[in-house]
Amino acid sequence: MKRKLLAILLFTLCILSSPEAQESKPVIKLNPLFIEGAGIEESRLIESLIHSYLSDIGEVINYFDASLSPDPFAGAGNPLDSWTRIPDYTVTGTIHLRRDSRVFALELLNTRTGQTWSFTSVYKSTGELVLKARSILESAFAAGGLEGQVKPAALPEPVNEDRVVGTWRGEAGIEMIRLQQGGRGVAVFSSGAQMVLSYVIDGNTLRVWQVSPNSERFYYPLPRDAARELAAEAEPMTWELSLYRGGTALGGVRIATGVQFEGNRVIQLLPGGDIREVEWTRGGH
Repeated sequence: MKRKLLAILLFTLCILSSPEAQESKPVIKLNPLFIEGAGIEESRLIESLIHSYLSDIGEVINYFDASLSPDPFAGAGNPLDSWTRIPDYTVTGTIHLRRDSRVFALELLNTRTGQTWSFTSVYKSTGELVLKARSILESAFAAGGLEGQVKPAALPEPVNEDRVVGTWRGEAGIEMIRLQQGGRGVAVFSSGAQMVLSYVIDGNTLRVWQVSPNSERFYYPLPRDAARELAAEAEPMTWELSLYRGGTALGGVRIATGVQFEGNRVIQLLPGGDIREVEWTRGGH
């Protein structure tokens, strides 16, 4: 009798402490993204960033998560063995090329109600897509009933030349970026190399790109042979940035040619395959 009461008590405690019995973030199932026209590394980065953005909204479980599929043979000895997480939302997305643009189509399913929301946005480049994908995800979940629970990302501020001219710091591998009037600039790398830059303001996005010929020292601390091959073959680096925090921060992405190597031997160059989130902070005029 005592064993039976103990078993009931333990079962009740487990139920009360289960995710469904507590106030917690929604469980989000992320289906594999279908990405057309992007390399393997670029696709992985996009998926990783979308996964990261979703993690700010809820608990993300991938489509291959074993806990989504209950074991048909479980539960014979313990009713808790057959318990499995049921996602509150399912996210499906596709990214494909349309002329020179990237089209991001997103579908959000509320598994409890069966209601579906669809969103489509067109971006000029992969960098812009990565930079602005968070906002489309937040809009989708706000429409899906999580408005007030989704913590919105900081909204970009109006950008103009006067607000970006000056000295910026903060990106790994670059000691200083100085933007000047007339769309000109220079970046000083940790290796001592200097890169001449140009920039334009496109809508509310600051687009910066490399003007200088490539140098091995732009790719420090890569092995010398990999850096030399990158310097010979890589496309110019580009940045796509938005202005935040009262004009004191520029945040966005840097896009460069990636490289796969073993030791000092280069296996493959990946144009546009090295996309990373960056933040510059104002360091004085």
